[in-house]
Amino acid sequence: MNNAAPEKNVLAVDEKSAVKPSLRRRKRAWGANVQSTEEQRELRETILFETAARLFNRYGFHGTSMAQLTEELGLTKGALYYYVKDKSDLLYQLHIRSARATRLAHDRGVAEGRNGYERIHLIVQHYIKTVTTSPTETFILMEDGALKPEQAEEIMKLRKQLEYDLRESVRAGIDDGSIAPCDPKMVSFAIVGAMAWVSKWYDPTMPWTADQVSSGMAQLLSRMISANPAPALPTDISST
Repeated sequence: MNNAAPEKNVLAVDEKSAVKPSLRRRKRAWGANVQSTEEQRELRETILFETAARLFNRYGFHGTSMAQLTEELGLTKGALYYYVKDKSDLLYQLHIRSARATRLAHDRGVAEGRNGYERIHLIVQHYIKTVTTSPTETFILMEDGALKPEQAEEIMKLRKQLEYDLRESVRAGIDDGSIAPCDPKMVSFAIVGAMAWVSKWYDPTMPWTADQVSSGMAQLLSRMISANPAPALPTDISST
């Protein structure tokens, strides 16, 4: 009988060593269906921002108190300050979210459009789709004294840059013949104002869906600058 140790197969793969490091990590307690601490925090922050955006849009910054927020959320002030430094910080973070959403809508429209007209149409459509589906990525009016001076300056710079970029798309459309000759600055102000006001009047309980509103507004606003405007617009966007 041969008692020699079996020869090691150098081609064999040890099962344990073959498992990826990420799969050898310790499993989450209670299984995958229980949210992690980070996921719970993100969910709570989302609820906080949604509630704050709704109250700020309804009552304004100065008309909304931290007491209202805590009452709506069922929190103590101490628990609320765990997520934000103060009411101004909460507003600032909402403004940043809004500016980020606008930038994404603009960049996506520019990338997808073949000419200036199409870019403006798509920018409007993507932005309004965002503000009608996301309670936190909404437009909030700037109020005197609501933000710290450096915060207000940062937000205004972001907004002015977006308005300037929109203006450039209008100019490009005039140059390529897809947009009628016009004043790009005035057009950009008109379009930004119309887009911003959607968050004031749109209600998810309306018979119009977010897709219908975003498409309808895009057709309406882009038609006014088109070099070849459509002869008519939909008379009932709920049927589109």
